[in-house]
Amino acid sequence: MKAAFAAWNNRIAPVFDVAHEVHVVEAESGRILAETRQSLPDDPPAQRAVCLVESGVATLVCGAISRSMQALIAAYGIRVFPFVAGDLREIIDAWLSGTLRSRHYAMPGCGKTRQGRRRGPGQEENEMQARARGGTGRGGGRGQGRGRRRQAGQGAGRMGGPLEAGPNGFCVCPKCGYSEPHVGGQPCFAQRCPQCGANMTRQAS
Repeated sequence: MKAAFAAWNNRIAPVFDVAHEVHVVEAESGRILAETRQSLPDDPPAQRAVCLVESGVATLVCGAISRSMQALIAAYGIRVFPFVAGDLREIIDAWLSGTLRSRHYAMPGCGKTRQGRRRGPGQEENEMQARARGGTGRGGGRGQGRGRRRQAGQGAGRMGGPLEAGPNGFCVCPKCGYSEPHVGGQPCFAQRCPQCGANMTRQAS
């Protein structure tokens, strides 16, 4: 089995869509057989997926990734572990040992997907997803968070997103926890969650 790890300075690249290379690992029964570095094409985006397919990659481990890019890669039957962060060697060891889904390897502000959630054919079944900071659980956690912001003199953006989110951050579904990197010029509140249909909100990175 081959897995590709989006790499940057011996760490997982923070955003796959602009990563320059992947570290490809071939392993069997938890033992590494071969490792190579492979450059990724810049344009068009579809060539990134084709590059992985031609290399025989079955799994992609990466940081943040756009929804369109992830769907494109998954369409080729490649499993995607998104929103992963950390030292490259440590992440490879976690993949070999089957512990990659641990919260320890999630990007800041992200957690594990709820167990048992299933996605379409060829897509990761237990994808790590970002969760809104401040809590959206039962018992009014979200409302309390808004109150604290107002007391501190900070306002809330449209649909509950923070005004200070800036050009980066994530679009997060307050209902099921699904998230994806924010795209400039595309307001989160105008997008609907592809999993449950709820309006997305903005979360700072």
